[in-house]
Order: sequence, then C-alpha cells, then structure tokens
Amino acid sequence: MFKNIKIQLSLLLVLLLTYGCVSDEGNYSYKAINELNVTGIEPEYTAYTGDHFKISPKLNPTIDDGTNPNRYEYLWVAVNPAKLAFESRTTIATTKDFDGILKLPPAKYNVYYFIKDKVTGVNWQQTTFVLNVVSSIYEGWLVLGDVDGKARLDMVSTIPNVSTPRIITDVLDASGSALKLSGKAVNVYCVSQALANTNTYGIYVTASESGTARIDPDSFGWTQSQNIAYETVGGALPTSFGVELMKSPTGGENLIYSKGNIYCYFRIYQIKYGLPQNKVDTESKDFYAAPFIAENGGSLGSPIFYDKNARRFIRYSMTKSTCSVMPPLVASPTVLDWNNTNCDLVYMTTSAFNLGENFAVLKNITTGKFHLVRFTTGLAQTYYKEILNAPDFDKATKFAVSPDSGYLFYVVGSKLYEYDNGNQSAKLMLDKATEEITYIGFHSRAAKGLTNKLTVGSYGTTGKLELFTVPPVNGDLILEKSYSGLCKIVDVAYRAR
Repeated sequence: MFKNIKIQLSLLLVLLLTYGCVSDEGNYSYKAINELNVTGIEPEYTAYTGDHFKISPKLNPTIDDGTNPNRYEYLWVAVNPAKLAFESRTTIATTKDFDGILKLPPAKYNVYYFIKDKVTGVNWQQTTFVLNVVSSIYEGWLVLGDVDGKARLDMVSTIPNVSTPRIITDVLDASGSALKLSGKAVNVYCVSQALANTNTYGIYVTASESGTARIDPDSFGWTQSQNIAYETVGGALPTSFGVELMKSPTGGENLIYSKGNIYCYFRIYQIKYGLPQNKVDTESKDFYAAPFIAENGGSLGSPIFYDKNARRFIRYSMTKSTCSVMPPLVASPTVLDWNNTNCDLVYMTTSAFNLGENFAVLKNITTGKFHLVRFTTGLAQTYYKEILNAPDFDKATKFAVSPDSGYLFYVVGSKLYEYDNGNQSAKLMLDKATEEITYIGFHSRAAKGLTNKLTVGSYGTTGKLELFTVPPVNGDLILEKSYSGLCKIVDVAYRAR
C-alpha cells in the first residue's frame, strides 16, 4: 500500500516537472556569451629545470572586440601527482603566456591553465597537458662566490648525452630552491654519505649569515631542518651555525671546522656532530685549532689538526673520538719536532700524491722563514726543508697541491706560481694582469679525468673558472676548459654521480 503511494507520488512529480518545462517553453530569451577556444598548447612538453620556457596560447574569443586588454585573469598550475595533495600544487604563472624561468624540481607534472572572463564572470579551464621537467643540475661544478658583496651559488652543469656544459647562474633560484643565502660566500662541499641512517649524498653550502645548509642533491630543495645544526646530538649547534672548512676522508666520515673548534661525524660508529673534538686526551682544556685539517686517511690513519697557540701538530682518532700528542721527534735541519715547531701554520692539506701524503707550510716566528713538511699516513716525515726561490711567498693567499707531481701552487694577487720542492724553486705559471685569482684547487671527487686538473677561479668584470692540465718537469699549464659569466669565486666543489 505505502509502496504504491510512493510510486504514484513520484510519477506525479515527474509529470508536473515535465508539464512545467513544456508549458514554459519559449518564455525565456537566451543570449550568447563570450566563449574561449584556446589553441597553441601541445599535449606534452619536456623542459629543463632552470631553463627559459615559453607557451603562448591563442584565446580565440567569440565575443570580444579586444578593446579591454585587462579583461581576463590567468592562472597556470602545475600538479605533481606523485606528491601528497597539500604539497602537489604549484602556481607557476599568472599571465596569459607562460614565459620565464622554469623553477620546478624534476618530475612529471599535469599543468592546468585557467582563464577568467572578468566581464561575464565565467571561468574557463583548458585541457590539462603534461610537462616533463628534466634535471639540468644532474652533475658538474658548483661555484660559490659573491655578487655585489652577497653570496650566490652558480653551476657549470654537465647533462648526460649533452656535449656542451651549461652555465646556470644563481642555481638555487633557477631550480626553485627555498634556500636564500645571506651574507658573504664561505664554502661549498660535497660528501658521499651525509647522514647516519641513509646513503644521502650531501651538498653543503655556507654563507656568513645564513650558516651551513644541506640542499637536496637532485632538486636543490631545502627546508630549515636541513641546516647542519640538525645533524648534531641534541641540537649541540645553533641553527645558524656556519662551517668554515669541511673535510671528508672517506664515505661516512666528516670533519668540520668553525671558530677554532673541530667537530666529527662518523657514520659506522653512529657518531654525530656534538662537542668540539680539539682537546688532547691528557689535558683539561680545549686547544684553539688552526683553520686547516689534514684528513690523512680518516679512520684508516689519523686526521691531523694544529694547535694554533701551542704551535704543535695534533693527531686525532676517529674511532676513539680523542686527540693525542704526536710521536716525539728530535728536531734537526731535516726533521721537524711535531710538538714544538716554533711556527705558525700557513697551510695544510692531504694530497693524493705519493699514495696520500700530507703537506704543511709553516712560518718560523723567530726567523720569518717558510718551511715545507711532508709526511705519510703513518706520520713518517718524508721531507722538511726551507722554501727557497719563491717570489712573494710571504704574500701568498691561496695554496693547492698537485696530486700527480706534488707541486705546491700558490697565488699572489693576479699571479699563480708553481713551487717544485725537489729543486726548491718556483715558476710563474699564470699572470692574469688586471684580473684577481680568487680560488685554486684540485678535486679528488670530480668526474673521471678531472681529479688531477688544477681549477682556477679569477675575477675581472665577471668570474671565470678554468681547468688546467699540470705537465711534469715544470711544463707550462695547458688550458683544458674555461667557463665565464660566473660570480666572484670563493669556493668550488664537484657534484659527482
């Protein structure tokens, strides 16, 4: 009974609606509105992140005399379906054309193009298209420097199957990174294993005010929790902590220097950065470390520090997390007393030369003379002599050691010298005249064929990075590559694959 009533009522309602529709036919007047028939957008595009990208749609309106150039509002939205909803959407433009630098991390995006007719109030959504964003920051030289006194990270990017590297200025901005460097450039460094619980490749960028940040190795993305302060035990370092020097002896081992202190990260032993490590095991006070670290094989040897005040070398145990005094040596014209040098440390590094020798340049505080000492991983001194016949060595500002020949390169203003400790004399290798040489170095973690190249950064009106082959027997440098249009180079690292 009730079922039949419901059916009858439903039929009655349908009839009334039908009747109403039929009886009202012709009572309304319909007016055509402006419609858009957008053309000029392909179903799919591929572009490099950081590159200039342009799409110029044609609107083809049906009713628009074109007298109002501000009639429409535009919105381009890229959606990454691989991400969570709240973080998948990115507005990439609010203009008719998409015409600018593509600042999207590498991914496959669905792009929506919305147009609002402000006269009619109608919103038009175009058919979505696919945008494949390919990494333009896959591998290459990371160049940190200053522009107008402010830090900037540039990149000489090498892309697989593309013969010519591309220069990307301000690569953080070009890649859409949230990291904004503030202050002056300090250093950039790459490590193969940055974190204790993953195999994450680490790219660390330091500026004087923003501190040290680890950017994503593929997208260069960044969040606050990627500052190096978050890689410490219990927040031992302030969030704006800045690293002045970073050395990675092997994968999963890292030593950092800041303001006289040295900190250690050792992945295998689950040791994170924490308390300063510049404290001798038999002494109660920390020593003030000089701003140099000879990594000396890391846990396979003994990283070497230098006590700036006591003027002595100090060895460090990665496994024990302790410093100790060097083995005693009796000083002589050919032997340096590790524990009583009477010298200031001018430079120190570990080189691949001779299966991994350490080089240290010292200035005697009594005589003012400079000496070079070389020693093995086992701390055996292989060389200790005065540096002779080296023009303006007292004015040198930058140093580097060739992994092939053991030549000591040094910079004085616009001039680059090569010091041969075998014949105890230096040769002028480059004279940049009006340009200043701002950086020199060798990069053991660079791509195959580049680890023994001398990299030279110079500055005239813009920054330039050059790669040289160092011939044996004091031969003239051979220029291999040159990249210009960069910042005023302070530091260089190689992002390897």
